[in-house]
Amino acid sequence: MAILRGSSHLITCTLVFVAISVRLGRGSAAEGFTHHEALDEAGKYHLFWKFDEEKIELEARVQTTGWVGLGLSPNGGMAGSDIVIGWVADGKAHLTDRYADANAQPIVDESQDWELVSGYENGTHTVLRFNRKLTTCDTKDRVINKDTMRVIWAWHDEDPEESSGTNGPKYHSSNRGVRSTILITQPVSQASLPDTTYTFDLTMRNVSVPGNWHTTYWCKLFKLPTLSGKHHIVKMEPVITPGNEGLVHHLLAYKCRRNPDTIVPDDHQGHNCYTQNMPYDWRECYQGSLIAAWAIGSGDIAYPEHVGYPIGDEEDSGYVLMEMHYDNPQVLSGLYDSSGLRFIYTPELRDNDIGIFEVGMRVGKHHVIPPGADSFTSAAFCDPQCLGPFLEELGQPIKIFANVLHAHLLGVQLNLRLIRDGVETDISRDDNYDFNLQFVRNLEDEVAIYPGDTLVMECNYRTTHKDNVVYGGLGTPEEMCMDFLFYYPKFNLANCDSKPSVSRTLSFVGVEDYKSDPFQVLAPPSMVNKTYEELLEGFQWTAERAAQFSSYLLDGNFSTFCFGHGNFTGDFLTSAKEMPFPRGTRFPPPDTCGRTSSSACRPPLTAVHFWAATSLLALLCKVLHNL
Repeated sequence: MAILRGSSHLITCTLVFVAISVRLGRGSAAEGFTHHEALDEAGKYHLFWKFDEEKIELEARVQTTGWVGLGLSPNGGMAGSDIVIGWVADGKAHLTDRYADANAQPIVDESQDWELVSGYENGTHTVLRFNRKLTTCDTKDRVINKDTMRVIWAWHDEDPEESSGTNGPKYHSSNRGVRSTILITQPVSQASLPDTTYTFDLTMRNVSVPGNWHTTYWCKLFKLPTLSGKHHIVKMEPVITPGNEGLVHHLLAYKCRRNPDTIVPDDHQGHNCYTQNMPYDWRECYQGSLIAAWAIGSGDIAYPEHVGYPIGDEEDSGYVLMEMHYDNPQVLSGLYDSSGLRFIYTPELRDNDIGIFEVGMRVGKHHVIPPGADSFTSAAFCDPQCLGPFLEELGQPIKIFANVLHAHLLGVQLNLRLIRDGVETDISRDDNYDFNLQFVRNLEDEVAIYPGDTLVMECNYRTTHKDNVVYGGLGTPEEMCMDFLFYYPKFNLANCDSKPSVSRTLSFVGVEDYKSDPFQVLAPPSMVNKTYEELLEGFQWTAERAAQFSSYLLDGNFSTFCFGHGNFTGDFLTSAKEMPFPRGTRFPPPDTCGRTSSSACRPPLTAVHFWAATSLLALLCKVLHNL
């Protein structure tokens, strides 16, 4: 999370979402494969793959001479998984299509949809190549599409004597694991860097990470290279202190809007962000644009050829504030870190500067998620009365080319939609969302946004394991629902949010009358003197009441907020008004399998990763400033 302090009050903005897993260079693909990942940390299980509109082909290269297993899981567990197991015995490759009903030997599927292409083994490795249609319409198979996939893997050092039963594949013991990945995604073309490039590093200086906090945000000020004019950042590379790969959760770097008064030596450690020790003038850097974001699990971050991140332009003060999030859940002491980012930049300018703005649920305790729900839907929107004036000032539509869907640990399905002329269409969705694998996705086709359009952000949460209400907030245990949109040409809108009416929330739990500042319940008498949290947490939530609460909120009014700057607004614009939640006609996708009830048979939607970096958060921070 990031916290901004204004001159008279605390401004907050999300940051945890920047655990974006923007992956570039997942490893060298070979023999015609376009993708590659090592599924285990030891590098013993390598998976290669390629795909077209109809089929995916994979090759597993595993350090074993026994059987090899690969599965597509709904949630990272074995039950419900679509599994393939293969081995090589006496020079002959074997492959079986299976499914798992429980944590037991997978059952051989009656419909053998995984097809063996080839297989061999040498003295150390087994290599199996196999393929399958993206959509088989077999209820035991999982559709392979652009959603986040939980890939489970396993191996054993012995071949099975038979395909199943007591002589079938033996228990894998500890040779197993799960990894979230995106199978249907296209890597950015590995074009060469421009002829003229330079580098600079933003790295911490032996920071002593506090051992008494789970989460630490550490800030350090850096001077940018002195440039004669505008340049574009085209690539960024993480520089992580060995052994701190789990400690360094994410980092953000903000271009300061003006030259800070407090300048420290290069070897200065920096300060704990948002404390009395941090120089007050450093906080103004949060009002600048975000130059970079990196998160755990991310590799190098490169921009596509038609966009670049500008530095050395008229917005630069010459200084950058880097904020590092250290995650120390075991509260270990004696930890030191010198991690950061290396930037590659060029005077050879790209065609477009990237702009980013955020759409979704305004962060705060008005975002209420009840416990005990298998499916609870929250939604928010970008008011066209906010979006329109900025587009009109620009004089042309913007084109969204990529986005970052963001929720926290409870989020399972996220969806951004466009309403135009009364019709709702998907811009981006993930029906198997994983907080630990967030990334910048390239849209299959760029989406133009015009005055009069509405953007709707919807999040579905699962809280069956929760006993208490979860509120919206900055921390990972709290929740968010938002999307960060990458677009061009850049305009002056930073944030376009909404939130459900607080009076609607309170009336659902029985409040008849209240005043808001300071909060006080006036009726009924039984609720007088109860706090907002006591009212919500004292309500007897059930799965049925959670579903009713979701519908009740979406049938009521929402407060809308937008934030930006422009010639028609002055320096910043903050507006708030109430309006009904917008709705349009939604048409169901084509029923590829000839049945209407199977989400497992949703037609494949080709998606493309967009390796980009710049960030997302500064814009949200700007937007929340002065709200």
